[in-house]
Amino acid sequence: MSACFSEGFYKAIFEGCSDAIYVLEPQTSRILDANTCAWQDLGMSREQLLQHSVISLQHGVENEEHWAQISALIYAARPQAFTFIGRHFHQQGTFFPVEVYTSVIEFEGQELFLSIARNLDRTSSQREEFRTKDARLTYALNEASDGLWDWNTQTNEVFFSPQLKRLQGYLPHEMEPCVETWISSVHEADRERVMATLGAHIDGDTDSYEAEYQLKRRDGSYIWVRDRGRVCERDADGKAVRVVGMCHDITRSKQLEEMLRSQASHDHLTGLLNRRAGYIHFSKQLSYAVRYQQQLTICLIDLDHFKNINDAYGHLAGDAALKHFVTLINGVLRRSDSLMRWGGEEFLLLLPNTGIDSAVQLLMQFKSTLRDNPVVLEDESQEIQYTFSAGVSCFPHNSSNLDGLVKAADDALYDAKDDGRDLIMISADTIS
Repeated sequence: MSACFSEGFYKAIFEGCSDAIYVLEPQTSRILDANTCAWQDLGMSREQLLQHSVISLQHGVENEEHWAQISALIYAARPQAFTFIGRHFHQQGTFFPVEVYTSVIEFEGQELFLSIARNLDRTSSQREEFRTKDARLTYALNEASDGLWDWNTQTNEVFFSPQLKRLQGYLPHEMEPCVETWISSVHEADRERVMATLGAHIDGDTDSYEAEYQLKRRDGSYIWVRDRGRVCERDADGKAVRVVGMCHDITRSKQLEEMLRSQASHDHLTGLLNRRAGYIHFSKQLSYAVRYQQQLTICLIDLDHFKNINDAYGHLAGDAALKHFVTLINGVLRRSDSLMRWGGEEFLLLLPNTGIDSAVQLLMQFKSTLRDNPVVLEDESQEIQYTFSAGVSCFPHNSSNLDGLVKAADDALYDAKDDGRDLIMISADTIS
């Protein structure tokens, strides 16, 4: 036989190979060509397969940015092949495990990727391995939808499943397989609590380990996880040898929980604390003032003739005025001050460690700001000028309890409105 084989010979090898072979475009991961085994493994026709890319077929490659990272690693591995363990998508909607070897080749002056993907479900060695209990655990660690881990406490080695790595945005070969990798990923605000919970289980004080905490991703962001584990092996002295657990991403449920909590305590229009939550916050501020013998001034503020705005311009204009008011007053408040929506067009302002004179000065400053900055309607066709009235009371001068301070401020506010509005009232004093 001649040493110079024909093109047909190499084509026969390409088609006859029992592993899937893919020719890829390095920049996009687009599949340029593949052998029969490739499209049969995926349950597709050759035409269907050539419409795909690694991003659409490989369950571990999330997007173009992720592929760019893998592509750089493939180039860096030259002349060796880059090995990738992952799962390929089947046309029926399932996934199967693969071991992929990718090399850089040059054809007609163009660099291409040549990937050989071995379907691990078909290997006799793997079928034999699955007969043992430990191998079934290994399979679960690789194939479960949640991120799983397997910790050898004697060596401090940790197996992180591909799903856990994906959860944190890492490539399959990344993440040092040691317990320090996990510890450093736990948010510092949660770390001490989580380690104490895990330690209690390892010491035998609890039946299992369970914790919710923030876990750091590769890009520096954090996700919320529910982490559960159990010691599955102890030595003759009862010391934990092996701990296995699972991390479940609960970020969405945490975000929903936070949103519901915020809706329960905040006014949906202005974002301020509502009256119910405001009372709780007010009570805490008053307790602090009593304990440290500091003044606490409160101001009840009411927008003047607010009904006229709604009647003349509509309720959307009224909403715009409320939000406009909050934005302006927040611009002059200190970080320690608290503004809350008390009801309708009425607001309560808490000024910790502040006397009446300073509170009045702040309100006068805000009156000036409000005069210079009328609310502009959304279509910018009109400007609305409005004013406010305020009643001021102070601990300990007016009262030493919450209800007494609110009543004192409310009485002063009533006097301000009764005397013509656009006024700040403290007891019998009037400041225009």
